[in-house]
Amino acid sequence: MSNVRTPLYWLIDIESYDFQVGAFKDADLKGKALILSNQLWSIIRGTLVYSVLIGPGIFKGLATRGKIQIDVLEYLSALIFDPTMLRLDEPLPQVDIVNPEVIDPLGARKQEEIVTVIRNLVVEKGNILAADTLATVQMKANVPQIAHYEEIYKRINVSHVSGLQRAKFILAGTNGPMYKPFVEYYNNRKFWQRERTLVMATPFNKFSSFVDIDVMSDWMIVEKAGSDSKTGMEAIGDEFERTLSIIDKESESYIFEI
Repeated sequence: MSNVRTPLYWLIDIESYDFQVGAFKDADLKGKALILSNQLWSIIRGTLVYSVLIGPGIFKGLATRGKIQIDVLEYLSALIFDPTMLRLDEPLPQVDIVNPEVIDPLGARKQEEIVTVIRNLVVEKGNILAADTLATVQMKANVPQIAHYEEIYKRINVSHVSGLQRAKFILAGTNGPMYKPFVEYYNNRKFWQRERTLVMATPFNKFSSFVDIDVMSDWMIVEKAGSDSKTGMEAIGDEFERTLSIIDKESESYIFEI
């Protein structure tokens, strides 16, 4: 696995407008997407350039139009967005790739040794010789008290939390309501049937099927242009399946019950 780029969990806030959710049109959509992607890809079609995360994922949020609200839970195979599209009232993209939570479950726990200086504050009685005297207190008829620092150099071993431990903490905690259905969908092998997943295409303001020609055709993955001539659904589909196969081989690290 050392020569293969391994998928990362991307946990991203999303806030989009005029979105179509099934028959519910022109809705304000707000929620979170969790998606496993090897990297943040760029796709190009004519003069359009978008960013895309490709892999099994889930979106959980709320669609609002006027006084009507509906819960939204969709299983994803890709998330396409335009990083230049700004929210109406703050300088952040509709898909907040500025502050994503990115987790590598295969990240190894590691230890490193650092040297630190510990300064102890010491108060002693009597006429002592102190290198770093802070204060001397002399009371009448009493032995003087001297406050000084005592420096100690120590080697300390620092342990970094493993990627798997961090993934379990973040995903099984506050994000459990989103991660649990994702795991169930994965364990039921439904991600292997692309038609059961949707593409969250924020530039098109909708969840589209994987075979939606308007959304999915003719894209070239920029980072693969020199090594792969496939485009559109075929190119994105190949990357989706490659990501799934890696997750399948390392499923104990990526998929855990909560």
